[in-house]
Amino acid sequence: MESEFKQEDQVELKRSTKKRVLSIDIPQFATDLLEKLKEKYIFDFIVPDPHSREETIKKIHKAAERNTYDACFWVFKNAPISPFTKEMLGPLMPSCRLFITGAAGYDDLDIEWMAANGAYAANAQNAPTEGTAIMNLLLFLSVLRGSREAEQTMRSGKWHGNLPLMEDPRGKIVGIIGMGAIGKSFAQKIISLGGRVIYNNRTRLSKEEEESLDVQYVNFDELLTTSDVISVNCPLTLSTKNLLSKNEFQKMKDGVYILNTARGNIIDEEAFIEAIQSGKVSRAGLDVFVNEPSPNPFWLTCDKVTVQPHWGGFTTSTAVKVEEAILENIDTFFKTGRPLNPVNTPAIQL
Repeated sequence: MESEFKQEDQVELKRSTKKRVLSIDIPQFATDLLEKLKEKYIFDFIVPDPHSREETIKKIHKAAERNTYDACFWVFKNAPISPFTKEMLGPLMPSCRLFITGAAGYDDLDIEWMAANGAYAANAQNAPTEGTAIMNLLLFLSVLRGSREAEQTMRSGKWHGNLPLMEDPRGKIVGIIGMGAIGKSFAQKIISLGGRVIYNNRTRLSKEEEESLDVQYVNFDELLTTSDVISVNCPLTLSTKNLLSKNEFQKMKDGVYILNTARGNIIDEEAFIEAIQSGKVSRAGLDVFVNEPSPNPFWLTCDKVTVQPHWGGFTTSTAVKVEEAILENIDTFFKTGRPLNPVNTPAIQL
């Protein structure tokens, strides 16, 4: 595997006729596919600094001084170096026409800037689906059974202490906001445990798919007022930022449970904390936060909240799927001029 660029190496590298790809970090799982693609394309690898976005930017700019690139991608653990903007990626233009994230979400990509400069942005789309849906399930069971409180009570030497009786999934009405691939997978897991699923989505599913999944479409207000558990599974966009705020919490059942494996900014943090402190929200299970990777200390100290470090997609099987999706996007783009999973439309088509 090609080594990371060495600053002391001053040799001018000649432009190859092969397409060249800049990898921010080194794929470790889809190695067979990577080796096959290395027969057709040139891959250069840099290792991002996990503690410094500025140092990572310097590495990318140094790479751009040495070579021109046709595509660029990054894989896991991106929070310390995001967002992916002109400041970071600008020197790769105008040759680079494809930027790929290993995440399903793409809110930390400046897709408008990329499109304006003739570049596609693409994502791994459904690769993290199962891992994230299972994390959703873990958080669902944790909040119903109060596992955070029970563990803290036992660790303090109080055994049962004054723990209240907990809840079971059977009979619970679970409202899913966003019925994409993750929402659908989570819905099936809930139904298998005896729960009932209602959902709201920007686009309603077909009648046939609703019947196949055994889910019921409801308007947004009905979901808020009816659900025992509300799960956030929609992407973060301008229209979904602070989708759940003070007004929405007031409409919910007293003692509702909240799950979020999508993005922290979909829920108004101040209103969310107030709802937990007042008891409006009984418990919450969160894998995402505002201001990652340095969330509000409240989430780290409140026994009513089960927390995970945006960890849903971090499984070995998901890692393989993510890296394969990235590499397949690259190969398809070089063959056809369009990636498999574009999330924007370039203003300039070449």
